[in-house]
Amino acid sequence: MAVGVREYVEAALGKRPLTLLIRGAKLVNVNTGEIYPASIGSYGDRIVYVGPGGRAPPAEDVIDARGAYALPGFIDTHLHVESTMLTPARFAEAVIPHGTTTAFADPHEIANVLGKDGVRMMVENAKGLPMKLYFLAPTCVPESPAVTSGAEISPADVAEMVSWEGVAGLGEVMDFDAVLAMTPKMEEILEIGRRLGLLIDGHSPLLSGRELSGYMAAGPDSDHENFTVESMLEKLRAGMYVKLRPPYVANTRKFVAALKELPTPWNVIMVTDDVMPDNLERLGHLDYNCRSFIEAGMDPIEAIRSCTLRPAQHVRMPQLGALSPGKAADVVLVDNLKRLRVQAVVSDGVLVARGGKMLSRWAPRPFGRRALDTMKTGTLGPDDFVVKPPVADGALTVNAIDFGLVRSPKDPAEAFMESVLTTLTRAEVRAEGGLLKLDDLAVVLVFDRHRGVKRRSFGFARNLMKRGAIASSVAHDGHNLVVMGKDQRDMQAAAEMVTRGKGGIAAVDSKPLAFVDLPVAGLMSEEGLGEVSKKMRGLRSAFKKMGVIDHPYMPVVALLTLSVIPHARITDKGVYDVDGRRFVEPFIPGENP
Repeated sequence: MAVGVREYVEAALGKRPLTLLIRGAKLVNVNTGEIYPASIGSYGDRIVYVGPGGRAPPAEDVIDARGAYALPGFIDTHLHVESTMLTPARFAEAVIPHGTTTAFADPHEIANVLGKDGVRMMVENAKGLPMKLYFLAPTCVPESPAVTSGAEISPADVAEMVSWEGVAGLGEVMDFDAVLAMTPKMEEILEIGRRLGLLIDGHSPLLSGRELSGYMAAGPDSDHENFTVESMLEKLRAGMYVKLRPPYVANTRKFVAALKELPTPWNVIMVTDDVMPDNLERLGHLDYNCRSFIEAGMDPIEAIRSCTLRPAQHVRMPQLGALSPGKAADVVLVDNLKRLRVQAVVSDGVLVARGGKMLSRWAPRPFGRRALDTMKTGTLGPDDFVVKPPVADGALTVNAIDFGLVRSPKDPAEAFMESVLTTLTRAEVRAEGGLLKLDDLAVVLVFDRHRGVKRRSFGFARNLMKRGAIASSVAHDGHNLVVMGKDQRDMQAAAEMVTRGKGGIAAVDSKPLAFVDLPVAGLMSEEGLGEVSKKMRGLRSAFKKMGVIDHPYMPVVALLTLSVIPHARITDKGVYDVDGRRFVEPFIPGENP
């Protein structure tokens, strides 16, 4: 419905009927913090009337809120659609019933596989959706020189992408070392953002003091990597938008207690970042995050502001984030301000979901053939899964990526940190008859899946799994094929499941236990949330049987290859000491026969 300014004004003045009226609501005014009875009227995609709860102007369609609370549509300013394992169209279908009407996604996962063409595919697939799904141009592809990705995003690519309709800024600048060193590539990308006055999303988990100041001076004004209260407070005081993630990566009670000590913190935002499909189906989306912080003691209106008004201010879209005349007609009706159970969702003046079910239907644009042909490992035979020790028999010392032992199962946020922050340790193995006796180690292989060359690296992981094998084309951020296990035949079987399925995650223990097939770039499925979530639950069940470290936020095995997470990782180039920014030999030279 194309609407001009004249029509908005005439509808506001009562000279033409509203297209939609929501009556009998308790309006949550995020501008003032008040709650009062009101009717909300829209014409086309804009709110043009907010008035008393009694007599209201005529309208073509009327929704009786029956005393429900009316909130602005939720705005998620930092997420990766690919982590839901759903395409953008399926993602919209899943999150709209939870009240998310606007989202800003960084598609750097698919960009690591298909470059700017993959970003364009995401933008095209998101067109015509009953929500506003914007994308941010990826800035760090690959994430570091330690990995070979399927493509590289250059400054010229960034300049082109930010000119596309549907691209709203620069994605998270996660290579903060390159920012502080002012490498030519990073400098050029940041200058594009500065010159055009673009939103520049941040990622600065380890920075403090002058380094944090230098990072912010380069342009990023937000950070979602907040694990400690001290770090959060420093960023808040510096004027950064602090983006708080769900309870399984944030200790909500600690953060809320610290925020209550501040007189007027205005720069707190809630985001989802990475949400796995089973969590999305079971817990919800941004509504779950908001609800969790309210349960932890945050004032409900402050929590709602952090999902609506403040995100709109951060992304520089003043037409979003509040229920006021002139704003987008994005309205969420909830039962109360603690449970936040979503009853109905209006997006751009159209009722699109009710009772947790989508009402709108659309035909998404399919992904191209290139997105369905990204597993270019070549034919892998039995020998490709063998690691030959330097001696046939005897004791050997290796560099192992050690996952330690998770000690805080009652605190998911601390458990995540304990499980994901690896160390590089020395471990002993034995060779017997040319075969390795692994004990508490697993072999990890990383195959280049992008360039059509048969190349692999190998290493060892400690305390990662007890039996079986896993193969995955979801291997952040380069997304090569990673295979890990205790048995060569299981490893080959798992890898074959993934390559035959054009991507995904497989678990094998003498026999196939689970497979999440992800044929779109090896990252996503075109199936709906219900089917993908069911497969993900099956995978987690297999992990439990195999003694594999898992976490609600994300399977830990998917982060084994991410070369910017301390302290040890493995990429297609080898075992990587993140702190020392160097590769190390799996078998320690000079200490083996």
